[in-house]
Order: sequence, then C-alpha cells, then structure tokens
Amino acid sequence: MILDELPLELMREVLLDLATVDIIQTVKCTRRLYHFAKSDKALGRRLQNRVLNARLGLGNYELCADCGKLVLRLYLDGKFRQANDAAQWKSSNFVFLFEGDCKCDYIDGLTPGIEPNLLNYPSFFYDNHLLRAFEDGTDFVINSGSLDEAIVNCGTLFNIFTKFCVIHKFELRLYNNDDQIWEQMNAFFNANPPDLRIQPCVSIDSGINLNIFSTSSIFSNGLAKIQIYDFIKQWGLVDAYHEVLRRTPQVFLSVVDLPYTYEDLFGFFKDTKKLSLHSETHIAEEQLGQLVQDFYEVKRDEERTLEIKFDGDFLIKDFLTLIPEEAYSLQLKRSRIVGPEPEIRTWAEMTDKFGGRWALIVIVMNYHCRFLHIRNMNYFTEDCLSNLGDEFEINQFFDPSDSDQSDSEQFDSDQSYSGQSDFD
Repeated sequence: MILDELPLELMREVLLDLATVDIIQTVKCTRRLYHFAKSDKALGRRLQNRVLNARLGLGNYELCADCGKLVLRLYLDGKFRQANDAAQWKSSNFVFLFEGDCKCDYIDGLTPGIEPNLLNYPSFFYDNHLLRAFEDGTDFVINSGSLDEAIVNCGTLFNIFTKFCVIHKFELRLYNNDDQIWEQMNAFFNANPPDLRIQPCVSIDSGINLNIFSTSSIFSNGLAKIQIYDFIKQWGLVDAYHEVLRRTPQVFLSVVDLPYTYEDLFGFFKDTKKLSLHSETHIAEEQLGQLVQDFYEVKRDEERTLEIKFDGDFLIKDFLTLIPEEAYSLQLKRSRIVGPEPEIRTWAEMTDKFGGRWALIVIVMNYHCRFLHIRNMNYFTEDCLSNLGDEFEINQFFDPSDSDQSDSEQFDSDQSYSGQSDFD
C-alpha cells in the first residue's frame, strides 16, 4: 500500500491538514500509520475525537438589563464531549461583539476575549482556545470592528469547528426577516464551504424568502428539521407549499393562517416523519376523527408523528367515535395541578388493523391552545404525558426520546474513533 511507502513526516503534515473525520479513517488503513498517529502529540489530540453539537444564532435582538440598550447578537454555542464519553457534555459560548454593541456583560473581564486575527491560525486557535473550551466549558468574546467583520469571524469559527470536531448536530437560528445578515453569512459559506457532513436543523422567521434561503451550500445535504415562526410579526407563510417543506422529514410551523387541508396531511406531507401545525389550519375538528380512523385502517410508518391544533373543548374520546371500541383503551393520567381533588386527564392507546400501537393525546398549551398528538407507541415515553393538559415544550415534539447519545450508542465508523485499532 502506498501509505506504507510515504515518509511519516510527510504523512503527518498531510493528515494535520485534513478534517478530523478524515484523519480517523486514514490512520485506520495501516498498522504503521495508526501507531504513528497515536504517538504523535498533535495527531493524538485530533484523534481524541471531540464531538460537537453547535448552534449558530443570527439577528437576535436582546434588551440589556443594565443599560436598557437593544442590541443585536451573533453567537455560536457549542456542546462538546469526547466520543467515548457520552454522558459528559460541556458547553461553551462564543459571542461576537462589534462597533456600537453593548458590552455591559463583559466590562469586568470575566469573559475571556479572543483577538479575531487568531482565527486565521486554526491549529494554534484549536490548541490554545478550543481545547480550553472542551475541558473547562469556557465562554469567549470575539471583538470585531463592524457587523460585517463579525459575520466573517463567526463563519470562520464555524469552519474551524467542522475541521477539528465531529459535528453531531447543527442548528441555525435566524431570529428576524432581515435577509442582509443571512445573505452575508451565506455568501461567506458559499465562498468558504464548511465541511458539514450532516443535515442541519433550522429555525427561521416566516418572513424569510425560502427560495433564497434553501439554496445555500450549507444545506447541500438537505435539512433534518425546519421550524418556522412569526418571530417579528404575523407575515403568514409566503410559500406554504415550498419544496423544502415537502422534503424535510421534520416540520414545525407556528405561523398565522396556515392554508393546509386534511388532504395535505396525506398528500403534500405524505413523506414527513414528524409534522406539527401549531396554528389555525383548514382542517375541521370532525376531520380529526377521520385522521384517527385513517391511522387505524391504513398501515403507517411507525416514525410518523402528527400534531394538529384544534379549537373547542374536545376530549380524546371525541376523536375515537369512528374506531371499534375493542381497538383502543383509555388511560388515566393525574394532572400536575395541585388541589384537593386533582383532575384526572385521559389519553388513549389504539391498536390498528395491522397490530401497530399508537398513542393519542390531547395536549393543552397556555390553558387554551389544544393539539391532537399521534405517535407510535415504540416512540412513546412518559415524557410525552408530562404536558397532558399543562404547558407544552415545543422541542419535546421533535426530540421526546432523542437523547444526544446513550452510553451504549456508538458513532458510525466513518465519524468515530474508538481508541482501539483493528490491529490490536
């Protein structure tokens, strides 16, 4: 093999220029290269395989509690762990300050600052700052002269993350419909593509132009999840039938006056794994009973999860009138409301014609918004009932049982390094 013939000093320089996931795969090719990389100080640090969950936030306006100034925030948050330690996550936040920004939280020097020119030396930055973030969960401030420079610095740091870490999850949050910030960040990523090998999750304002947004190179692998809100004002969904909404496996919409009908649930959204419509739709309450009947009579993918907003004070049994009584059982759950006679709330477990088991739950948010929630019992946990008739946490819909990783879970072989060689 040619790798056995090349000088190790040359291979060292080549390897250090690769992304961590590629280093891991390359050193597995030969015993000689593996033992050399394991004993080399710089390569050994890279092979420790830091796993990262990253969140990039753009356009978030915050009111400073000290000076009362409304400030625009750019941030990149990370949760780090080593691949062989699924339980020990450490968080580190990188905030990008620029001219005119509020610095009240940082005037005492409690948060370490990083000179932006250090981002031009990724290996040095990794050894002297990122490793500190990995070990201590340290937060950092990166001072920039202008908003334009802050956007470039933010994109540069993210690219460093994708080179030196194994990206497990990535979430992009755009807090307003000001396309300028995203256009600048997108232009940077198109000119300097990050080595992102997963599907990102995005959370955006309803005023964002999906045609422009979805064509970014950072989404070349598609999206894992998309959440759309009326963050600023009630724009309505400009293109409710955009292709990106049809292709994305998990969709959450909290936008005024959604145009979707009952037919869209099995037409436009027929391939959507998890769909949550948290606003008014054109789906009538009586059609929700037909929806339950469809889950009973038609074999559905067990990953299929639906959550539909409805009006009125319907109970779960009101949606079961088209189902044979022997096909479901009502389950009781004591309300978390404290009182001499705590209210008992009900959910249902239904068995379809093919033996599949489904949980049917009415969830109440803010004591007046109601949602019919349907999920397969294979993905059902007690957490699904924690909001039965109480506050509902949006992220629970997407990840009720999706922990970052269990102790027994391993990364795919192309993105992990177990610390053991095939030769051992």
